[in-house]
Amino acid sequence: MIELLTVIGILVVVSGIIIGILSTTLRGTEKTKITTSVAQNGNYALSVITNAIIASYAVTGIGDQSATSSPPFADCTNSPTGQSISLKSSTGEEITFACINDTIASNGASIIDTSQVKIDTSGTATCSFTCMQPVDKPYDVPIIEISFTVSDKAAAGAFLENKSSGVFKTSVSLRNFNP
Repeated sequence: MIELLTVIGILVVVSGIIIGILSTTLRGTEKTKITTSVAQNGNYALSVITNAIIASYAVTGIGDQSATSSPPFADCTNSPTGQSISLKSSTGEEITFACINDTIASNGASIIDTSQVKIDTSGTATCSFTCMQPVDKPYDVPIIEISFTVSDKAAAGAFLENKSSGVFKTSVSLRNFNP
């Protein structure tokens, strides 16, 4: 009887160790999946915005500042910053990117998978577009700085190890700038 109880005790200890290892592995897999989703969505949004800016020939608005010059282009000498940017594409089409309702939208359509991730604007995280030009050279090619934070849409009360976020930031100039 004592031998049987000893064997059962050893089996309980071994199974506890195996269950702990499996649990840790599964949590690590979920963290990797969430981190990959954040990175893929952030990099995709950044590449879409960057490619559109490179192919554009004019910035027509940043945030609340709209174009007032002729031909219309935004005055970037005072480095306006806002949560939206409007561009004139090489085909003459107006393209707008905006940070609205936890997403980045292009002409109203989200460019991230909002079922998995969101644009984080809580705390110090912001989503912004900044247009920069030298004050004394308003006809120089403007440089657009893009910055946003993507985080997962974890349910409230989710384990800390199953949460992820990433900051995405770059600057790009208009290749076809034509004021």
